[in-house]
Amino acid sequence: ALFTGIALGVFIMSWNITTFILHSHRFRFLATTSNLFLKYCINNSIIPLIFIIYYFIKLYHYNIYVELSPEGETWVLMAGISIGFLLSVIISFAYFFGTGNTIDRSMAAIVSNPGEFTKTFTGSNTHPLPQEMKVNYYLNASLRLLKVRGTSHYRQSFVDAIFKKYHLAAIASIVIAFVFLITVGFFLENKYFIMPAAASVLIFFGLMVAVIGALVYFLQSWSLPGVILLLIVINFLYKKEIIDFRNKAYGLQYSNKKDRPLYDQATLETLCDTTAVSADKNSMLLILEKWKAKQNQEKPVMVFINVSGGGLRSAAFTMNMLQQIDSLSAGKLMQRSFLISGASGGMLAATYYRELYRNKLNNPTINLHNKAYAENISQDLLNPIFTSLMARDIFASVQKFSIGNEKYLKDRGYAFEQQMDYNTQNILEGSFAERAPDEKEARVPLLIFNSVVKTDGRKMMVCTQPISFMMKPRIYQGDASMSADAIDFMALFKKQDPMQLRILTAMRMNATFPYVLPNVWLPTKPIIDVMDAGLRDNFGQEMSLRFIDNFKEWINENTGGVVILQLRDRTIDNWQQQIETKTFTEMVLTPGTMLQHNWYKMQDYAQTDQYNYFKGQDSNFITKYNMQYIAEKQDNTAALNFHLTGREKRDLLFSYYNPINQEAIKSLLKKIK
Repeated sequence: ALFTGIALGVFIMSWNITTFILHSHRFRFLATTSNLFLKYCINNSIIPLIFIIYYFIKLYHYNIYVELSPEGETWVLMAGISIGFLLSVIISFAYFFGTGNTIDRSMAAIVSNPGEFTKTFTGSNTHPLPQEMKVNYYLNASLRLLKVRGTSHYRQSFVDAIFKKYHLAAIASIVIAFVFLITVGFFLENKYFIMPAAASVLIFFGLMVAVIGALVYFLQSWSLPGVILLLIVINFLYKKEIIDFRNKAYGLQYSNKKDRPLYDQATLETLCDTTAVSADKNSMLLILEKWKAKQNQEKPVMVFINVSGGGLRSAAFTMNMLQQIDSLSAGKLMQRSFLISGASGGMLAATYYRELYRNKLNNPTINLHNKAYAENISQDLLNPIFTSLMARDIFASVQKFSIGNEKYLKDRGYAFEQQMDYNTQNILEGSFAERAPDEKEARVPLLIFNSVVKTDGRKMMVCTQPISFMMKPRIYQGDASMSADAIDFMALFKKQDPMQLRILTAMRMNATFPYVLPNVWLPTKPIIDVMDAGLRDNFGQEMSLRFIDNFKEWINENTGGVVILQLRDRTIDNWQQQIETKTFTEMVLTPGTMLQHNWYKMQDYAQTDQYNYFKGQDSNFITKYNMQYIAEKQDNTAALNFHLTGREKRDLLFSYYNPINQEAIKSLLKKIK
């Protein structure tokens, strides 16, 4: 709260300082008064006061009715913001009071000496400039209404000199604030320096207002050409890799540029030729046999878990559902599960739960169904991302950290991983190499992380085991005329030590929503970058069906069939109130927003058709159970975000008790038991 209050004060004072620099010459009478910046702020306070009052009203309502905070806690929060705001304003005015006294003393020495005054301020008395605004009354420091005195007898050079000194002092304050923000960026490893997202946004806009004001002040009409020239220089330096702000996959080797793989059709075809596919299938068959040996039935049901994207909304729903179902099945769910795949937030929770299960193998005291784990995965990720974006990515993107011999930039991607690691009590630390033995021995379900190559939409599949057979649909394996639509990450980057990739980084690659998190660039020729898996398959089903298709014969002979457990943060019956274009603006904007609005629906239609076709070949072979987040009020669902409110967390947990989910759970338990 204190940080948010300070940020609010910085934003408002930045607005005052910038408008003072750009427009104070319109109020010449201020130059004849003492503490002129204070008077400017007082008379310029109507808009800030309206904003602050509106902000506190909304803040109170949000904390009471959305965050479900106690009223006393809400008043404490508002008091903290008020104290922070006042502290920021007091420091600002103390700075300008000191500056004003210094300016007054220096000007008094000149004014008291007629000869020095004449020598310093040349030119005749001037009338008000054409751009000067007419002001009859103003409020002084005591909030008394005073009449403006005439200034026509003051020399313009004298007035300009006073304003210039104050302008330089104001610009110096902007520089101080800028240095402070950079300094904060160097201490973000300490959780006490992580600011609320609101504070980060306020400081960012405050600095943007200040920087734009400074550019206009110094460059005048040349400010736009100056910005364009700056962008040209930055683009040149970036192209020559003199500066490089790109995010990398932590653990992967980038320094050896000679061994970077080609990213072209021929290379991908080589990775999934008949020899590679045959070898990788044989390797996976051994894992399937080990999985079966650990079951207590001759023909056990094989479970594939699919989780949907959806930020912390999906993470909280997925974690609660996995805990509840696994508990009701007496641990049979994880024992029967062979593969987990999906997108974004769902994979954050599924990976966390899988890692808890893996740790329980060596530490039986771990209670997989402890509600603290659901709370852990629901904790805020937004604040560290935004703090890093403002304090590191934009203004101080120079800090680096090392893994082995490789150095990587500390940015909001790094902040995301660090916070996720902290929220989950460091259980997700380490690389794929550490998880590979347990997956190879089928002690735990296999994880396949997906992301999407931005340039062509191919899947980038990250798994501890070789999966070249997943790069094409089975029917096209060995057919060079059909290009691969997915890529085995470990095979493509075999010379970049891919097994040292951090598990947290794979999770982030899977959940890289554009702009919120940075796209991860990979060391290929030409360079490619990857983003959120939800762009291609938001529900994880495509990966499961392709795997099942590759081993259909073995599954038929050795199991009692396949169960797909799909945990989704959206309802299947996605009928909703249609969006109407009631205004001209909506008519213009709607075509551009409909693709994003309907993207998951189009995936749903396609995947439903895909599943029905697959099931139609043998209706007893595969069964699908859908667990859905169904909000208590359909017009008030949890937001797609990296922050959940108290009301949203409660709504997500209570979705488990929805009759539709309860019926699906009963059928699922009967099947897997």
